[in-house]
Order: sequence, then C-alpha cells, then structure tokens
Amino acid sequence: MSLQQLKEKACQLSVSDRLELLSAIVRSLQNTPEIENWQYLTARPHAWRKQLYIKGRKLLASTIWRDTIANGMSPEQAAENWDLPLSAIYEAINYCESHQELLKLEADEERYRLEAKGVQLESTNAA
Repeated sequence: MSLQQLKEKACQLSVSDRLELLSAIVRSLQNTPEIENWQYLTARPHAWRKQLYIKGRKLLASTIWRDTIANGMSPEQAAENWDLPLSAIYEAINYCESHQELLKLEADEERYRLEAKGVQLESTNAA
C-alpha cells in the first residue's frame, strides 16, 4: 500500500482516531534508533514531535528548510537570514530532505490537533 493510499484511508477516520493513529506512528518512529551524527542538529523533548532542532535554539530544521523554499533563498541567503553557519543550513536541508515522511506525519499531527481544538485552517489546495 502506498503512502497516498494510507493517507486516503486515514482521512476516512474520525479526528480522534486519526490522532490516535498518528500518535502511534510517531511513537514507533521515536523508538527507532537514530544512527546519524549531526553537528548542528539535536533532539529536544516533546510529547509527539520527534524531528530535530538547531542546537542551542528553539528552531526546527524544517522551519529553515521550508522558509528557504518558500522564499526562494539560496543556502547562503538562509545562513545570513538565520544567522547560522552555511554548513548548518546544508545540514538542515539534508536532514529534511531525507526525513520527509516524518515531517509530513508531524505536520498532519499538528493539523489534526488544531482541528480537534476547533481552529480553522486555510486549505492547502490551490483553487
């Protein structure tokens, strides 16, 4: 079964069942030993978020990656924008590109948690 097929089946579940499913998936990922050695990235304690942060900052690697893409920045521009070494930007990009499934799961988890609280979110579909 493809990731798209799993997503379609998960969308048929109630919000509480989706939250439970996503929490189980994130917990299983949490129990996977991390064998990579990162110079600028580190794990931080969080109830369900397992992606890595920039060491010494409350800044997710994915925030840098998405900001760089959304604003069409070069790695050099991102390094200047975030006041980080260029090698930290490349490390964050490499991490995010190799952990896209985790980032997608966490984005879905956050979206479902917000929806469960009644927060109205804009559609991500282009009209």
